[in-house]
Amino acid sequence: MDKAIRSVATASQMGVSGYLYGLAVALIWGAQPVVASFGYRAGLTTLDLTMLRFAASGLLMLPFFVKRGIWSACGVGWRHAAVFILLAGPLYNMVLVGGLQWAPATHSSLIYPAFTPLFTTLIARLLLKDQQRIPVAGLALLIAGVLTVKLGAILHPVAGVNPDAWRGDILFATAALMWSLYTVLMRRWNTEPIAVVAVVQVGGLLYLPFYFWFAGLAVFQLDTTAIAIQTLYMGIIVSVISVLMFNLAVRMLGPKAAMFTALMPVVGVGLAVLVLGEPLTWSLMLGTVLIVAGLFIALKKK
Repeated sequence: MDKAIRSVATASQMGVSGYLYGLAVALIWGAQPVVASFGYRAGLTTLDLTMLRFAASGLLMLPFFVKRGIWSACGVGWRHAAVFILLAGPLYNMVLVGGLQWAPATHSSLIYPAFTPLFTTLIARLLLKDQQRIPVAGLALLIAGVLTVKLGAILHPVAGVNPDAWRGDILFATAALMWSLYTVLMRRWNTEPIAVVAVVQVGGLLYLPFYFWFAGLAVFQLDTTAIAIQTLYMGIIVSVISVLMFNLAVRMLGPKAAMFTALMPVVGVGLAVLVLGEPLTWSLMLGTVLIVAGLFIALKKK
């Protein structure tokens, strides 16, 4: 009897921990556009932000990478590793963060999470023969949410918003496509997630020589606080810690841990309005509600 009670208590504690991990991941991932926007305001460029991110995460994961095997690329194989680095490494970060040069953080917080499940489902059906699909209701809500945001911006332009915001929106959607292909290929090639994380982060170190060759050391003359925040948050918290926390959430809660990603738009839009002072319009609020509802339906179905 006592053993059964202890087992139930342990399971309950794991469930609570899983929810806390999932919530923390949603907060961390949802705040990415806001933190990157602060970097731009401090004078950092897309190239600078990418260098700081992979310098930190690459060096942090380097011992693990070496221990698991350099010649085998942590057991992933260099042919597959090259594809993962291309899809989720420095180029991916430039596309995702680069969109913030034109579009506000609120757009990134909505468009990227909305398009990711759409692209993932489509690519999985093509490459994995996966018959799972997003329910029609979820698909309609996701598309309606994105269209609401875009139509609102066109019909009722807000002062201070770049008229070329569509360029950033395209980059956010492109980043979602890259990430979706990356996740599907991990399943297709049956790779170990932590090994792939190590390969991508360490592989990102290859970007550093090219960066310093062309940009020099000028970045270190900027605000040291801004540099430290970007290095710590993007390079360590986002790239490594949040991924490990998400893996723990999945282990404790199972597939329903993915439900927490539906909170990302709320976190991102809320922080962009409160911290960055970006305008909150009716179309933005309605789009957020539609996208979050669509994500919940899509993720719950899976």
